[in-house]
Amino acid sequence: MIYETDLKGVIATRWSIRARTYDLSPGHGIHSEREKQAWVNILSDALDQKTNLTVLDVGTGTGALALLLAEMNHNVVGIDLSEKMLARARDKARTASLKADFKIGDAESPPFEKESFDAIVCRHLLWTLPNPERAVDEWRNVLKPGGRVVIIDGNFGKSKRTALQEVWRYMAMPLILLTEFRDPRWLRDLDTHLPMRQRERPAADIEILEKAGFTADVNPVKLPRKYSLLKYMKYGYSRHSQYQFVVNGVKTA
Repeated sequence: MIYETDLKGVIATRWSIRARTYDLSPGHGIHSEREKQAWVNILSDALDQKTNLTVLDVGTGTGALALLLAEMNHNVVGIDLSEKMLARARDKARTASLKADFKIGDAESPPFEKESFDAIVCRHLLWTLPNPERAVDEWRNVLKPGGRVVIIDGNFGKSKRTALQEVWRYMAMPLILLTEFRDPRWLRDLDTHLPMRQRERPAADIEILEKAGFTADVNPVKLPRKYSLLKYMKYGYSRHSQYQFVVNGVKTA
């Protein structure tokens, strides 16, 4: 049996192992100007075209969205359980001469005062949380009145892949192992401990937000993908992952 404290430690350790190659995967790093502009458009729309907001990026990873938000003139804090992920985010910030504050923090218990932020953004995070409802409750506490939660994710599980895509995925595993020195099945054994892996999304996201005291809506988005031949061989099976959703929750009084 894996207890919650053990589970958090396992997840943090595995994300740390993944940090070195995290940005190589489509949907993690940003691999073209076209994709970067698509993300800028998504974030601008989700934040109602406002600037100079105080934004918390939960599960920031290597800081891809946090740094975009900083470039868009927002004041950004990014938290993550993995120090190795955060170290890469800080390096990227220095290289790009962008200001963002990256620190260790649990998405289910963000270490901030009540009503500290105008908005909270998370990308590809909620499925990794043992207690997503607890997380959203805590996010509400640190949001100012009228603040927003922006959840960006997709349905990437096995049930969304065709038989051909599933075969392709298995055949690509040795190539990923040889070129990235990592096991691509790295979180598979934890799926049963992660509630959002068992639920239909984005309906589940909307339900959680509304129960926590948000009004919520959802919009589909399609992200451009750019593959080299090698990346296409490794990740081309996941082309359906370009179809994602943006759930936007607004904190009610």
